[in-house]
Amino acid sequence: MILAVGSGAKPGTNVETCPICHGTGKVKKNQSLAGFATIQTVVACENCRGTGKIIPTPCEDCKGKGTVRKQVKLKVDIPAGIDNDQTLIVEGKGEPGKNGGPYGDLYVTVRVKKSNIFTRNGDNVECTIPITITQATLGADIKVPTVTGEEVNFSIPDGTQSGTKFTLKDKGFKKIRSTSKGDLVFTVQVQTPKKITKEQRELFNELAKTMNEQPPVKKRGIFG
Repeated sequence: MILAVGSGAKPGTNVETCPICHGTGKVKKNQSLAGFATIQTVVACENCRGTGKIIPTPCEDCKGKGTVRKQVKLKVDIPAGIDNDQTLIVEGKGEPGKNGGPYGDLYVTVRVKKSNIFTRNGDNVECTIPITITQATLGADIKVPTVTGEEVNFSIPDGTQSGTKFTLKDKGFKKIRSTSKGDLVFTVQVQTPKKITKEQRELFNELAKTMNEQPPVKKRGIFG
């Protein structure tokens, strides 16, 4: 909501100068003290309520107030890298000042919609990338999504373990009031297939015969 400002007079009519204060909005008032002294003070004019103007024919919409509330849309530039709950100040788009004073400012608090892929950590971006057993074992070229919508090619080395983190420099959020950017940190997650074909099972069995299927056990030292 925003206030639309006018003169307060009905269209086709004019605002007139107050005949009492002659447009100053103030009048002098004499006050007697104990019957032997008189002091003079300056007070707001009651006829025009201190505005210096009177409205013979008030506007039917605003009832002479000069302001009405309207629903408007404003275009606000959101800077790159802004975070959740940060506030922007749009100058001159707030409430109007009294008696023709300047408009105030509009404060816009940003709510950043959560992503199903990315998590923000300061100016860095984090995500999880699933890979297959063969990709983890043999190494592979994969495509990594970024917050800009582009995909970046990345080569993971052979023997990559599930939970390994990799970093793409300068692929995070732009730092506000700076040209530098954060990083994109992604964690690979090795996926085990739930269903395999008969041929694939036979291949896994042949592979198992050539490998020591017992994972290494760390030996405890003297101090545990």
